[in-house]
Amino acid sequence: APRPNSRLPLRVRGNVIGFGGRVLDNRLPKYVNSSETAVYSKGKHLYALNFAKNSDSKKLIVVEGYMDVISLHQRGIGNSVASLGTALTESQGRILKKYSEEVIISYDADTAGQAATQRGLALLSDIGCNVRVLTVPDGKDPDEYIRKNGSEGFLKLAEGALSLVEYKIKALRSEHDLSATEGKIAYLNKAAAVLSKVDNVMER
Repeated sequence: APRPNSRLPLRVRGNVIGFGGRVLDNRLPKYVNSSETAVYSKGKHLYALNFAKNSDSKKLIVVEGYMDVISLHQRGIGNSVASLGTALTESQGRILKKYSEEVIISYDADTAGQAATQRGLALLSDIGCNVRVLTVPDGKDPDEYIRKNGSEGFLKLAEGALSLVEYKIKALRSEHDLSATEGKIAYLNKAAAVLSKVDNVMER
């Protein structure tokens, strides 16, 4: 396997517990991480949490990759972290709940990222997190978007992040052909099922 061109330290309470490497070209594998040890388990940590938990914001933005976090931090958005791998774990979810009042998920717009968003939403909702979804336009990832539009553009997206229910219904809408009666009926039935699970009567 090719050696990564960039090594990023993974820290807990300021102590290095492992490294994550990323190639800077198109070689594979794209990421190479330290092997798991008694100290380092990627499902139990969040990249850059040691910085993000000290930010002034009561929100944490969760992105997929190290480079997304680095771009956001470089542009003053210090309340961002990355899951070490696509899928959020319950341990990571409980960390997010401990250090924030609201969690904003901003995974990539590709199929894997959207599937991970759905899983992450369900997990975070189940453990009682207030969670929203930031969708980056035009299929870009957060790193690409903030390079082009700056921190103000990204923060504007964050302000418009969708609630859990809004995101689920929007996702359902994209899955059905609303030009056909059958598609409309299937969409409305599934949307009603989502809404029926909302506890807050006003929101429902």
